[in-house]
Amino acid sequence: MSILTSQHLPTSGRWSNALSSLRMGILYFAVLSTSLGTALSAIGRFALYVMAIGVWILAKQSEPKRRADLMHTSAAFTVLVAVAYMALSVLWSEASVREAVSAWARHARLLSIPIVCLLIYSYAEARSVLRVFAWGQIFVVFSSWLLVAGIPVPWATSKWVAPNYAVFGSYLEQAISQAVLVAIVWHQRDWILGAKGRWWAVAVAATTLVHTLGFLIGRSGHLVAIALVAIAVMYELPKRFRWATMAVPFLVFALAFTGFKTFRDRIELVRTEASDFTSKDNAATSSGQRLLYWRVALLAVQEQPILGHGAGSWNAQYRRLEAGKADRSSLGVTDPHQLFLLWAVEGGAVGLLLLCAVLGELYVRSRKLPVNDARTLQSVIAALIVSGMLNSMIFGIGMGDFFCVALGLCLALVHGNEPVLEPTNHG
Repeated sequence: MSILTSQHLPTSGRWSNALSSLRMGILYFAVLSTSLGTALSAIGRFALYVMAIGVWILAKQSEPKRRADLMHTSAAFTVLVAVAYMALSVLWSEASVREAVSAWARHARLLSIPIVCLLIYSYAEARSVLRVFAWGQIFVVFSSWLLVAGIPVPWATSKWVAPNYAVFGSYLEQAISQAVLVAIVWHQRDWILGAKGRWWAVAVAATTLVHTLGFLIGRSGHLVAIALVAIAVMYELPKRFRWATMAVPFLVFALAFTGFKTFRDRIELVRTEASDFTSKDNAATSSGQRLLYWRVALLAVQEQPILGHGAGSWNAQYRRLEAGKADRSSLGVTDPHQLFLLWAVEGGAVGLLLLCAVLGELYVRSRKLPVNDARTLQSVIAALIVSGMLNSMIFGIGMGDFFCVALGLCLALVHGNEPVLEPTNHG
């Protein structure tokens, strides 16, 4: 049953159809934009929000709540509370007002989750938009394979095109998004590429996984891919073998370490860089810099453990606590490259708990979905958590939009549990 069908709008006939087409067109553009670089991603998010406001204005407030609407209320409410709290933290932020508001706007990307979900009116629409989302990522993977083959790609705009095979964003972002694509295509393989496209979907998942682990150097993406493959294997295990699930991630890691030189080299580099930081306090490397940020973040959390230092205050804390010791190139950093530490520094324990509540609510909602849809949403949540342990996901414009849109799309699959209701024709 749709959240907002044509009878909910004070329009009829041709105008109603045009509005519905506009809504779907904006949804298609918004989900595609998350694959095509940060500029288009920002435009897509803006269009999505404008459409949501328009639908809200046109909706008749007297209409009774629908079942799907009620199912999403708790998820939307949790997101709104988290975003509102971070907005409130601007009042005590130790950053300038401009910096604090700018940081809050980045945290507020979470709003895309309920907005995407509530703009999708049926299970058929949810599947259609999810398919477009997947095709956008498949286009990126195909383009990157062309780069691997030495074929120039005129539309590639990333500064990491050579030798890292990134197409639009960074190799870090692309590796993570490709890992998520593997999970989506695998769990939705029975329909995502058409009724007879099951084996094509399996092939896409397999070749994308090989490309991610074998050619991209994004270590975060490697770990996300390993985690999602392990989760997929655990889902497929018969109940009598569930006792072995704890060993699956280690087995998948070992296979990837043995089979992919790029993955093996990047893991060895992490070990070397981490050792240099712990023994020599060397923060000049990628891993060393992250470890430094995390150390500073923990110190900042100890000072304001409950309410935090306020939105946008991470940079001020970093500059203060490092007191001239930090490399000048890192002084402009706006986050500690760890999602949960960022919320803990700026929102304190309250902010961190609210972020965890959002993820927890999404997981609870996933348990209301059909099996494959539930597995898809749970995989995207897992990808956000794993990547969020190493980067400030959601806070960044590229991956922030990607994850929020993906979560909203998967949450919209709740319509699969509802009876189909044909909209009333007022024309």
